[in-house]
Amino acid sequence: MFTTTSATQGRFFILFAGALWSTGGPMIRLLENASEWQFLFYRSLALATVLFLLIRIKSPNTIAQFKKAGVASVVGGLFLSLAFVTFVFSVTHITIANTLFIMSSAPFIAGFLGWILLKEQISKTQWMAMTVAAIGILVIIQDGVSGDSLFGNLTAFATAACFAGFTVSLRWGKNKNMLPAVCYAALFTIIFCAAAIIYEDEGLVISLHDLLIATGFGAFGLGLGLVLYVAGSYQIQSAELIFLSLIEVILGPIWALMFFRESPTQQTLIGGAILFSAILFQTLAGRNTELKSARI
Repeated sequence: MFTTTSATQGRFFILFAGALWSTGGPMIRLLENASEWQFLFYRSLALATVLFLLIRIKSPNTIAQFKKAGVASVVGGLFLSLAFVTFVFSVTHITIANTLFIMSSAPFIAGFLGWILLKEQISKTQWMAMTVAAIGILVIIQDGVSGDSLFGNLTAFATAACFAGFTVSLRWGKNKNMLPAVCYAALFTIIFCAAAIIYEDEGLVISLHDLLIATGFGAFGLGLGLVLYVAGSYQIQSAELIFLSLIEVILGPIWALMFFRESPTQQTLIGGAILFSAILFQTLAGRNTELKSARI
């Protein structure tokens, strides 16, 4: 059981992590001339540096930590790296709201993949929530079915699918230590970006303004947010964790509207509302299940 103090602290950590992550889209909007690959390269470099330091502080035997994480963390890191890349390309082609709303379907995709790959059981409640979530995604995607909109929506869905793959990989390896996996993700992203930059002949020179945005968000937005999320996830129940983490999806479009006058379309809002209803339904059902289990 979780104590009241630890649970309150866990909720604060999750909410603060979500608030930090919600600035990701707006940070990309502030870039002057750095390409997606250049931004990702420096962001991942900063993230990898912070995570290596944290793992080193946590355990002097850094290599042992990575060995303990196992193959599942490598696979999970690859999926998370692809999620990093597709998220940035989605935000540069569609609204932040579209991207985040579609991304919020990741828990349902993870449940479906877990059912297929890990033979995990899915309750009738979960099937209902997943069906409603799928309807919400279809409504959002139909808002843009050609050109940049189609590409942005598809990459947003790819982000959700890849993040779900990351989650399932960790469940497959029964690994609760996310830091090595995210370290692998940062390293994979650096490699992908370096190859793309060489192929596109873009070079690594960007403005100081863009460099500060990329490294700042990599170190603090992603890095600190991740540390808080991991710490908070140990202190509250899973259903509440899913619900509180939605703060990112709520705040992201608000920042976009406040600072960039970027408002989602009516169809996007309808699809987002359908998705939120599915998540709320699933969260409340999961909360009831956890409370019943705690009484037994």
